[in-house]
Amino acid sequence: MSDDAVRELASKILARPEYAGATGAHSKVESWLFRFLERILEWFSKLELLRDSSPLLYWLIVIAIAAVSVGLIAHVTWTIWIAMTAPERASSEPATGASLPDLAREAESLAASGRYLDAAHRLMLASFRTLAERSVIELRPDRSNQWIRAALRGSTLAENLAAELDALVERTERRWFGDRARDPANDPEIYARWRSAFEQLSSQAR
Repeated sequence: MSDDAVRELASKILARPEYAGATGAHSKVESWLFRFLERILEWFSKLELLRDSSPLLYWLIVIAIAAVSVGLIAHVTWTIWIAMTAPERASSEPATGASLPDLAREAESLAASGRYLDAAHRLMLASFRTLAERSVIELRPDRSNQWIRAALRGSTLAENLAAELDALVERTERRWFGDRARDPANDPEIYARWRSAFEQLSSQAR
């Protein structure tokens, strides 16, 4: 039998399923690990020979290996200790109402100092919050006052209260962005109307 025939026969035999483990990726990994361990053992055997031929170099290498090992162990130990003793992170979301300002109280304080438009604006925001808590409207940064007014008109609120809130939002927005520079403070009537509407809304929310 020629050499080519022998190689062809051997290839056919090794291609059989029962020999797949000897030629597949798993076998290659095992072979690589074996060669790696073999080189490490060979290096240690040479190091042992170095002990007799060059004791100073031998001990320098041993000390260096020991220092690296101690450093690695210390680093792993420190990392684990930091992870285990680190304080738990506080929840990114504060408890309901824990950090929310008391807008109604702020409005009362502003009104007492004669800043009625600012006070009315605070009560408008307080009313929006109450409406959101009752799921009448959805508070989102992209929701405009115009959208909120439309939501009020189509809500389940009492018709007279919804109409009053709608009118107050429109008036407050117009004064806040338009006439505020001319008359920024003295508008007790809009504050009084907001106070009445907010109290009605709060009583219905209970």
